[in-house]
Formats: sequence, structure tokens, C-alpha cells
Amino acid sequence: MNFKKIAIAAAAAAAATPAMAADLPVVAEPVNYVQACDAFGSGYFQLPGQDTCIRVHGRIRTNYTSHDLTKGYGDVTEAGDAEISVLVDHDANPATPDVEVVLQEETDDETNDYSAYARGYIYLESMTNTEFASIKTYTELTGTWNDDNTSEVGTGSAYVQLGFDNVSVLIGRTGGVFDPFGGYSEIGTVGPVAGGEDALQISATADLGNGLTASFGVLDSNAYGGASKEANFEAGLSMTQGMFSASVFAAAHAYSDDDYGFAVAGQVEASVSDSVKVGFGAAYADSASSYIGGTHKTGASDADGVTGYNLVAGLEAGLSDKVTAALDVSYSALDQDDDDFSKTTVNGSVVYAPVAGLKFVLDGGVARDSDDGEEAKISTRVQYSF
Repeated sequence: MNFKKIAIAAAAAAAATPAMAADLPVVAEPVNYVQACDAFGSGYFQLPGQDTCIRVHGRIRTNYTSHDLTKGYGDVTEAGDAEISVLVDHDANPATPDVEVVLQEETDDETNDYSAYARGYIYLESMTNTEFASIKTYTELTGTWNDDNTSEVGTGSAYVQLGFDNVSVLIGRTGGVFDPFGGYSEIGTVGPVAGGEDALQISATADLGNGLTASFGVLDSNAYGGASKEANFEAGLSMTQGMFSASVFAAAHAYSDDDYGFAVAGQVEASVSDSVKVGFGAAYADSASSYIGGTHKTGASDADGVTGYNLVAGLEAGLSDKVTAALDVSYSALDQDDDDFSKTTVNGSVVYAPVAGLKFVLDGGVARDSDDGEEAKISTRVQYSF
């Protein structure tokens, strides 16, 4: 065998191989990548092969609130109940054994202590444009660790919202249509009071043009301390014109299976300048006390015909591009069977935001009621939203 000829042939084949390979067609691998959905705002992105755009964001909050500074730390503010039991004697029927019946369980004393928690929030949103309507979903999940060494996992708002030309329909759980002014303080440690609750609902909002919107909702009355399996009805009308905005609200509250109370509210806000905003709100309720906030005298009951109102005024001012201050004042009053009760609160906050999403908060206030009760607390908060 001529090894020289074989070697030359092999070398020629090796030299020809790259040129032949270059002439072969190359099949590109499919590329999957995430696209931004600018039409829905920053943070939304579209997954490959889907029409839905999603956004995932969240928040971490740590919060500390002092004890009531008008009283000693650890003082008993409300005595616990002692266990009360009775022996049911069945001497008339010897065949039936005697039974000890507990009428009241023993509970611990309430003491004047601080409170603190660390809480994480996860917000999941989606947006989809369809021929029927734009479809938005929103889910808020929370996890909290408390200062008493306990933890909680919860759900905040969770809803589907359908958007048509000038009308949107919301189905799920979130804040109600009735949303009165509650001040500008970042935390509102001791107030001011404000109505409005998160509730299961079906609600609709219509854009009437020229800055005017109208809303209506059917909500779970149990969320407002009302009857179980009954419905509340809420309506609102809002207008924005230049530096001013105003809203009015009305609600019918099912406090029992057959009876309804009502609430009305109004508010006005004005942006005095680029850095200063002022607001005022007023609300009145008849057998619908939860609609005017949570500062109530013990024993006040919608079923017993409690009436009440609150007034709230607030000021917010940007002291610099990183520091914002707020001051709120509120007055609330209740009347039930000629038993009057009122409470005045002053609350303020200072917020330092050195970078986007990060807040350092100092908040506090004082309150005094018509029973000579006093309260003064301070809160601090560190929060980062991403």
C-alpha cells in the first residue's frame, strides 16, 4: 500500500471539510425572552407566548409604637376576667351526675406596653387586553411577625377588574366606595379617625368626563360590623378641577337582618402649591358607626340607635425633596340614649425618603376624650418598597 498517497488524500480531505461545512444551512435555536409592557406602566413585563402582562412588587415594613406615655409602662389598663363557674346539682334526679358549668373564662390583664412588628408584602398584578374588556387582577399577600413571638399570614386586597370604554367593574375584596378623608399623617398613631373598610364587593366606577367620576358598590356588611350574609350599598361622586378635588359619599348599612342605618360624608382637598396640600372632611352616621371610624365609646351599638359624626382637617408640606411633614386634627362625637361621648386627636408625622422606595418615619400624637381619658404615643417605621 502506498502510504504516501494515502497521507496526501487525507490531508486534502481535511482541508476541504471547513469549506464544505460552511456551505451547509444553519438552523437557529428559538429565542425566548421577556418583553416590557410599557402600555401598562413601568414594572410590567410579558412572558413568552402569553398575552398577559404581569408585575411583581412588594414592601418590607418594620414598625414600633410606644406605650401610652400618659401612663406608666406596664400599668394595668383593663383588669382581666376571673373564671366563674357554678355546680349544677341534680339531686332531684340521682341518676344524672352533677356538672360544673363555666360561665366566664379567665383572661389576662391588659397592660400598657409597646407594640412592634415586622411585615412583608407581596403584590401580584396582571393586565390583559381582550376584545371583551381589559382585565386586571390584583393580589396582596402579607406575612407578619409580632412582638409577642407570634406570626400571621394574611391576604389584603384580591380582585378582578374589568375595564370597558368609560366604566370599570371590580369583583373581589378591596377598599369600599365610601372613602372619606382621613388626614395625611403617615401612620396616624392616635388618629385621626377615618371610615372605610376593606370588604368583599361588586362595584363599578364610571368616568363622566371633565374630571367627574361616579361609583356604586354592593359590599359585605359583616366587614363593617353589620349582619352576616347581608349587603351594604355605597355610592360616591368625585370631581377634580385644577388644584381642587371634592367628593361626596353615601352608604346604607345592614346592622341586622332586617334593619338598615346610613352614613354620609364629604371632603375637599386643595394643592396650594407644588409642595403644600390641605384637606378637610366631615362624616355623619346613624346606626352605621363604623363608617365614621373606630374611635367609639365601649358599648356603643348600631342596634341601639347610636349616631355620630367626625371632622378631620389636615396639612401636608414638602420641606425638601427628601423630607415631608404632615399635621392632622380630628374631632369625633357619638350619641346613644343621651349618653354623649367625644374625642379630639392631634397627630403628625415627618417622613425622610433619601432614595426612591425607602422611608424613615417618625409619627405621633395626643388624644383626649369627654371622659377625661388621655393618650399620647409615638411610632417609628422603616419601610422599603420595591
